[in-house]
Amino acid sequence: MLLRFSVENFLSFNNRVEFSMAASKITRLKEHTVAIGDKRVLKGGFIFGANASGKSNLVKAIHFAKNIVVKGISNTDFNKKHFRIEKENYKLPGVFQFDFVINESAYSYGFAISYVTKEVVDEWLYKIGISEQCIFNRVKESDGNVTIETDLKIKNKEEQTRFNVYLDDIKNNSMRQTLLLSDIANRSPDNSDTLKIFKEVFNWFQNIIVIFPDSRFGGLNRLVNDTTMRTLFKDILTYFDTGVVDVQNEEMDFEKALSTLPDEDRDELKIKISNALVNDALMIRNGKLMMTLQKNDEGNIVAQKMVLNHGNSSDLFDYLDESDGTQRLFDLIPLFLQTQKNKVIIVDEIDRSLHSKLILEYIKLFYKLSEGSSTQLIATIHDSSVMDLDLVRQDEIWFIERQEDHSSNIYSLNRFKERYDKKVKRDYLIGRYGAVPVFSNFSFDEDLLKGEVEDGE
Repeated sequence: MLLRFSVENFLSFNNRVEFSMAASKITRLKEHTVAIGDKRVLKGGFIFGANASGKSNLVKAIHFAKNIVVKGISNTDFNKKHFRIEKENYKLPGVFQFDFVINESAYSYGFAISYVTKEVVDEWLYKIGISEQCIFNRVKESDGNVTIETDLKIKNKEEQTRFNVYLDDIKNNSMRQTLLLSDIANRSPDNSDTLKIFKEVFNWFQNIIVIFPDSRFGGLNRLVNDTTMRTLFKDILTYFDTGVVDVQNEEMDFEKALSTLPDEDRDELKIKISNALVNDALMIRNGKLMMTLQKNDEGNIVAQKMVLNHGNSSDLFDYLDESDGTQRLFDLIPLFLQTQKNKVIIVDEIDRSLHSKLILEYIKLFYKLSEGSSTQLIATIHDSSVMDLDLVRQDEIWFIERQEDHSSNIYSLNRFKERYDKKVKRDYLIGRYGAVPVFSNFSFDEDLLKGEVEDGE
């Protein structure tokens, strides 16, 4: 579980800001928390703020840091990621820190990276709690040399020797763009007892799920052949009153389907199909056509597509015929399959294209399906109807506000010490908590309104 995340010098975040999932002393909605030792951690976090306040940048910061851990610095886009309002910030490091729980133990991992050289400046991993253990602390000194401290005690001589090799390797200039955490996680053997924490932390980052507004569910092709998946979608789409009564698959003529594509796409697709293994699926999309191609046991190409029944089985709808809201649900419904898998799920603009009542039901269903697990849902949101203290706790509501220097600041509703029966939605909209648009006086040249504007301009 995520305990807290902090970031500094990334996009609209200048000075260090912190987002926390630690539960306060609030006693209501205890099912929204998970006990970790003598502490309680929140299962939900909902972040409000005006447009351009920095909500999406918080999600991007987490995603950026995850990519560096999982994919590496060389595979991560660094372009214009610093706080650009201050010119000198390009020369300052971006700093990211995650506190989290793995197997009932709490850890703090973070790193500082240079936007100029794309090198690791500092990196650290601590086990935190009543007593603190430095698993490693990597520092790039002013002379360019790298020093590493560790309190890790390794009894096995072979593992100690291997660990020493990893530490020596990371000091080489060729490793300046490599995180020690990722290097050890990828290189250490699976049966290493002492060094397994590196793999566990690395896997924790791998398991973070980030959904952006333009994300698309990559498993739509599974809906063609997976009866269980289609049943889940059918049940939830019916529950949310989308008009869909069934999700089905429909076979298509392969050559006819290919004829809808440009010649160059057709030739490329045939090569991919010819090189595909039996039963490997390939999804293609052209206009309103979305289909899945795969080879059957005889080696023949089979074309199928997912179709939706709105009550007339003789006239079925394609996925791309559906409204933006229904298509958005196709991106969000699969998250319910993760509710019992102790994942951290982060969604930017979770309410995009969704009705207020639907997003309320979605959140209620998340808490119901994730009962008994440590799965967390963290989402940026505009819909103030979610700001209901019968639905979420005070400490689950967060605000992001743009400051005078154009940097973003984040803070919790809980700092206002509001009662559980307070109508916080109303007070939020009138500006009591900040994080709302502030409109200046508007003046304009009336002559500008006299010009004619053509359609589409």
